[in-house]
Amino acid sequence: MAAADNLNTAQFVSRVKSTGGATVNLATGKLVNPGTKGYMVGGERDTKGAQIPSTIVPSGEFGEEHVAEAATRIRGATGGRARTHLGAWEDSGKVYLDAASVTKRPGEAIRKGRSRNEISIWDNKRMREIKTGGTGESK
Repeated sequence: MAAADNLNTAQFVSRVKSTGGATVNLATGKLVNPGTKGYMVGGERDTKGAQIPSTIVPSGEFGEEHVAEAATRIRGATGGRARTHLGAWEDSGKVYLDAASVTKRPGEAIRKGRSRNEISIWDNKRMREIKTGGTGESK
């Protein structure tokens, strides 16, 4: 386990590399298991209401130090909010690390995704992406 409090960075990196993505609750350090009910929405906001920027790393360079740095940065920006998650996914040779939230209702998740200009949200139960019409640029 790398120094990121209770977060097992090696396990997180392994999950991203083997499945293409992972989500962890930053308060508990617990990975969100695939198939668990919930919708992942990126673009979480900091304590001042500004969207927290993503960390983007070339896939071949992605490692524990990137996870630890992103987790520390997101915890600081959110004041350690209990429901803040770190989400990561791999796309087109890059790994994206985002401050995220988990929402139980699909309509609420889609609304949050649209308000945050997210390209899509993730339906963790059905393991599928739901497009929201955004561009992915921070608002």
